[in-house]
Parts: sequence; C-alpha cells; structure tokens
Amino acid sequence: MNKKISLWLILLLFWFSSIVTLLFGWAVWYIKSDGPLFKGKTASYIISIASFPSLVKESFTELFTSSPLIRPNLYPSINGFKMEKGYVDSNYVLVSTYDKRFGQSIVKLVRLYDQTTIHQWVPDFDMIKKAMQYKSKFWHDANKLSILLRHPLLANDGSIIFNNGRLSPLIKINEDSKLIWVANGAFHHSLEYDADGNIWSPSVIAHSRFLSNLLNDYRDGAIAEISPNGKLLFEKSIGEILLENGYRTLLLGTGIYEHDLLHVNDIQPALTSTKYWMKGDLLISIRYKSTVLLYRPSINKIVWLKTGPWINQHDVDFIDSTRIGIFGNNTIRLNENNERLIDGYNEEYVYNFKTNKTETPYTEFLKKAKVSTLGEGRSDILPNGDLFIEETDKNRLLRGNTKNTIWQFVNCIDQHSVNALSWCRFISKEDFKKLKF
Repeated sequence: MNKKISLWLILLLFWFSSIVTLLFGWAVWYIKSDGPLFKGKTASYIISIASFPSLVKESFTELFTSSPLIRPNLYPSINGFKMEKGYVDSNYVLVSTYDKRFGQSIVKLVRLYDQTTIHQWVPDFDMIKKAMQYKSKFWHDANKLSILLRHPLLANDGSIIFNNGRLSPLIKINEDSKLIWVANGAFHHSLEYDADGNIWSPSVIAHSRFLSNLLNDYRDGAIAEISPNGKLLFEKSIGEILLENGYRTLLLGTGIYEHDLLHVNDIQPALTSTKYWMKGDLLISIRYKSTVLLYRPSINKIVWLKTGPWINQHDVDFIDSTRIGIFGNNTIRLNENNERLIDGYNEEYVYNFKTNKTETPYTEFLKKAKVSTLGEGRSDILPNGDLFIEETDKNRLLRGNTKNTIWQFVNCIDQHSVNALSWCRFISKEDFKKLKF
C-alpha cells in the first residue's frame, strides 16, 4: 500500500536543497574571488562540479548543433572555383576556412590552375588551449565548432601563425600541424612579416595613460611586434601615439565616446624605403575613424595621416614605391553591430603620394560582382593590376580586373550552406617557389 509523503517533509527537503545550492554558489564565488578558505583539491573539486553542466551542454552542442561557422550559401551557382572560360591562373591561395569534414577550422594551400589542395594544416585545439598561459575566453569558452583561424601567415618552412580572430594569443604550428609556440596576449585581425622576419599584429593592452584620468572601460587598441620565436618585442597604444603626435581631436573630438574608440584592423610594414616612406614604417588602418596613417616606430612619429575618402576601411597595402591600396567597406555604422552600405558595394581606393590624389579604378568590377561585405574584407592589388578580394561576410573569394570578374570561389557544403572563410591570402607563383616544405 502506497504511503503519502507529508507536506512538511517536502518543505524540509526544499529548504535543505535551497540552503545547499546557496552555499555551493557562495563557495564557487568565493574561490573565483581568490578567497583563502578553499584551496588545492577542495577548490578543484568544487569548480569541477560547477563546470559539469557546461561540459554537458558543450558535448550536446558538438553532437547535435551545427557550427556557427556553417553559413547560408548566398551564391548557389558557384561550387568551389568558377573560372572564366579559357583562363588559367598559375598562382595559389592560402585558404583559411571552417571544414565540416573535420568539424573545425583548417588552413589549406590550393593550386589555382587545377584547384588541387597541395597541403593542409589541421591544428589540435585541445593542445593549444593547454599551452596557453593567458586565458583567452574566445579560446577557452569556445569549442572547435566556433573557432576560426584568422589571417594565417605562412613561412617558407611550412609553419603558419594565426590567431582566432578576436582577442587571442598567437599560435604557431609546423607543417605537420604540431604546436611550436603560443605567444600569450590579446592579438586580433591582421598578421604580417616585416623586413626582419618579425610579425606585426593589432593588439589590446591594459589601459595606458591617455584616458586613465577620465575613463576605465575603454578598449585600448595597440600595435605589437612579435619575434619569430614568439617573444613580444614592442607594443604601444594607438591612443598614445595619436596624442603624442598632436591628434587629440581625431582621437577624442570626432564623435561620442564608445568603448572601442579606434578599432585597429590592419598593420602593413614597409619592406623597402622610397621617397615617401622608410623601411620599417607601418601603414596602419584605424577603421572607426576612417583613417589611414604611416607611423615610424623608431622615432614615435606619424609621418603621414589621411582621413577618407574611404569609409570604415578594413585593409591597407603598399602597392609600389608611390601608391597604397585601401579596401573601404563604405558603410554607415549605426552602432557596433549594425552597419549599412552607402552605395550598395565596397570600394578599392588607390592613393598616390606623388600626386596626392585618390582614384577608384575597380568600381566597375566591384559593382558588377556586387562585392558588399559589411564588416571585415581583404584586398590585394596584384603585380599585373588585377584585384584579389575576400568578401568575408559572404564567404566568397574573387579575382577581377578593372571591369570584370576573372574567377570566384565559394567553399560549398551543399546548395544551401557554405564553410566560413577567415582572411585568406593570395600566394604568387614567385612566393610559392620560395617555400621549402
């Protein structure tokens, strides 16, 4: 015969479980606050128990949830590379992409004339996380379904360096995808070699002095130089650079305060000296000010600065001894997560230091191809004058001349979905010949 459970017993159990829950929550908070009462194994056991629901959620996410890096296919007529009839491209592309077959992001070197993958890198994310001293929440709080390999930088020995696209340590792996080093810090966006083989990247640093007397919650964007063995050689706040060079109005007086004042997204080192810049100068893109500048780190001097006509640009490059190229998203920023195109397409600007003029020779190509990434995006003006583009938000690569598209690439899964791209690189046949792996 079944017996009814007394109401007072139910209430007692509810009261007891509530007290235990509150005490356990307090213990977790206390440990996270570095309290001295719980240490060693006791603290480890408590944190492990608290983490269990997150581990279960992550496991179910990996089993049953599609990756956020699988995106809608906006170009269903393009499956892989689509070349113009009769065109042969003898160069290569370093493709950084999510790959559903591996369940994570990979990097592959693709030969364009036959679209063959001749080498690929598949990093071990668990090994990378274990090697990190700096705890990046964009690595540790993410699973492999959501980590991108941003702007991989290929060395002649087959090693590559990358970050995860947000605030991330730099990671270097060898040609066999084995971890070489982790450079702890908060790096993001572009990676480029200078003439000495060091790497330059945008970074975020602990607050410098330029707003410390007014605010304490701003993102202090900086530039950083890292050695080939992962050691930080130089790091300086862009805000300080602007203040120390007389650009206080540009820094603080061109709009309302926002957390990310500058949004540095590309640093291009000058590899040679010309009449207009010196080897070692840095061409820097400050997106949220629609500003590009030349900075000489050796003397802490801005030697040239120009705001517009590009708007909210995302890439800057040296073209030759007198010209630079700027990929302008040309968007209106309504807020940090909401942008709209002004003209309906992106634009490539070419500024000539000799004539002090800006031209837009690729308008017809970009307009016809409807290149229209709101955020991100990459471009390279090739030696023959063609333009290489990554339309990042729409996961498409293109090569075109001043008038027409030459080829396009979309990393398709099926007619409805594609693998996300993450700042791919055009590798010329001359640079490919230098590779030793």
